[in-house]
Amino acid sequence: MFFMLILAAPICGGLFYIAALYSGLPPRRWAVLGTVFGPAILPLFMAKRRWSLVCTRGLNDDLLQA
Repeated sequence: MFFMLILAAPICGGLFYIAALYSGLPPRRWAVLGTVFGPAILPLFMAKRRWSLVCTRGLNDDLLQA
């Protein structure tokens, strides 16, 4: 079990690095957080990505247009 956690840590860090690059967030910070906390950091990452989008576009701008 411990061996699997050690193997999964760099994989999670790499995936968060790539996702942060696509989202315009600081990639090294998210890579370190992904390596340390693993997939448990995913809700925080999604919230930060959403907040970054809202700050960029504004609160009154609709994301989905019907």
